[in-house]
Amino acid sequence: MIPPERLNRRTSGWEPGRSLQRTQRLVVCTNGLPGRVPPGGLARVTFKPEFLARVTERRAELQRTLATLLPAPRAIVWEVGCGHGHFLVRYAQENPGKFCVGVDIILDRLVRSGKKRDRAQLGNCHFIRAEAREFFNALPAGVTFEEVWVLFPDPWPKARHNKNRLLKADFFNAIASRAGQGARFYFRTDHEEYFREVEGVVAGLGTWRRDPAAPWPLEQETVFQARAPRHFSLVAVRTPSPAPAVELIGPGQPPPAIPT
Repeated sequence: MIPPERLNRRTSGWEPGRSLQRTQRLVVCTNGLPGRVPPGGLARVTFKPEFLARVTERRAELQRTLATLLPAPRAIVWEVGCGHGHFLVRYAQENPGKFCVGVDIILDRLVRSGKKRDRAQLGNCHFIRAEAREFFNALPAGVTFEEVWVLFPDPWPKARHNKNRLLKADFFNAIASRAGQGARFYFRTDHEEYFREVEGVVAGLGTWRRDPAAPWPLEQETVFQARAPRHFSLVAVRTPSPAPAVELIGPGQPPPAIPT
């Protein structure tokens, strides 16, 4: 288990944030023997049956939850890594016509978020315990994104952890497949290198374009923004370009359709 003191960033699961449980897996090298992958060698990852069973049940439960929450096609505002809910509750208050959903994997954060929502008596604000990619894969057909917000995610600053960052081309193209022309993506971080990387990713995509003149719709200081000496913000707009087919899989996780 990851110590609680290390869970110090907004998280929606394995990214942006920390995993709560180490993935159990066996690496089998091309020579057929388990162990380290030799230089230039290939590795095949085999997941233990009990791990696959837990993942399958977790994903099935998430699908049931989202089918109940979103029984009909609708556009939503999605916050990835909702933290304690300060931002999304305020945003839902000021935008009663928008259906807002925040995800996080830290239960305590979701409990706090739910209490804020309940005190505000909001029917258009919901919080779900889920990893970002699994949430996306579990969405019912017909659900689209009006806005996607990612505020102060874990930057995974070490080079060897870069693969854990969520905001890669495949993620942008995946959400583009559920976002109509003109949908907005909002990103804010205090980590400049991560910000520049995301800038470059967006610049290389046909599905999104950066809009430097776009206003930031709501300034609501969060726990992480209050701690940051400075921050960087990016707004991207969905273009008419069709989104390529992509499959979102978290690091160390089995694909959405788990082979039997």
